[in-house]
Amino acid sequence: MIAGNNVVSDNSMPYIGTQATSAMSLFGYTIASSGLTIDYALKNGQNADFVTFNGTWRPDYMPTTDNLEITLVYNRDTREILGAQLISKHEVSQSANAISIAIQNKNTIDDLSFVDMLFQPYFDYPFNYLNLVGQMAVQKEREAGNHHPRYTALGNQQ
Repeated sequence: MIAGNNVVSDNSMPYIGTQATSAMSLFGYTIASSGLTIDYALKNGQNADFVTFNGTWRPDYMPTTDNLEITLVYNRDTREILGAQLISKHEVSQSANAISIAIQNKNTIDDLSFVDMLFQPYFDYPFNYLNLVGQMAVQKEREAGNHHPRYTALGNQQ
């Protein structure tokens, strides 16, 4: 698509990269991934760390919910999100797309921890599970003495 657009136009559409975002359904589980795993990030010289969220995708008081596990990989120096892997019986592939956007935009764990997400008890907790895993990473860095939040998405503040 990019090549075709550049052939017929003024060659102005750049290649903006890929995070190798993918998902599959296997034995009733959605398994999704975007960006780097912790192993790949470390092998490639990143000062990377990770947190893992284990919970449910919506409140336990709802008639049904399913377990969800998310591993979030981030750079400790820049606090940028490097990747995430998700697994649940609930369909979570669109969350991999959200992480892909965050990676492409060089968003940080600080951005992810409080980015505006839908809240309605039928669908979610007051903080979406992506917010929660971001908050876990911020807390881990705070406990390690890294008290330097960095926001890249300031919305109306810019």
